[in-house]
Amino acid sequence: MGKLTIMGPAASRAMRTLWMAGELGIEFDQKADIDFRGGACRTPEYLAVNRFGRVPAIKDDNIGMGESCAINIYLAKKHKKLIPTDLVGETQVLEWSFWVMTEVEKSMLNYLIHAAMLPEDQRKPEIAEQSVKDLAWPLEVLNTYLGKHRWLVGDDFTVADLNVAAVLAWGKMSKFDFSAVPNVAEYMDRCLSRPAAKVR
Repeated sequence: MGKLTIMGPAASRAMRTLWMAGELGIEFDQKADIDFRGGACRTPEYLAVNRFGRVPAIKDDNIGMGESCAINIYLAKKHKKLIPTDLVGETQVLEWSFWVMTEVEKSMLNYLIHAAMLPEDQRKPEIAEQSVKDLAWPLEVLNTYLGKHRWLVGDDFTVADLNVAAVLAWGKMSKFDFSAVPNVAEYMDRCLSRPAAKVR
């Protein structure tokens, strides 16, 4: 069995898969020097691994794969850790993972870019403001759920928590105001304080 290869730097969505590998305690090689803002993800060699031309990608034996949440679910199932074994639990992992990618990620990334990442003269405050409005309902949904549950699926941390918290981490980076959703803020602290989450 070959060693897992994770393609992409920690300062990208590859952070999510690096965190997952740490949680699973598996050995891996990392190709961190991929210029995902340039053309490195569109070469024939890279596209043979990840047809979507984005980071992260993994090579695992003869398998090439993209999309961070899908990669993490694949690794959880392969190593039989951090994922429920029953149908309902596994489907709830998918539910939360799809939810964070469709309802949260784009707006959180737009906020990060226009509130923190870009030089101030290139930021568009109206995009950051709209992102806050767009995030209000999904974060309230999560806050309400976390008022009754410590983790998203079952009684323990799972890949669903990792996938959701890794997206919310952009809010931490950009100093997003989570004061209106205190359960979310506490949940993020629980997830991001895990040793494996401290990816470099």
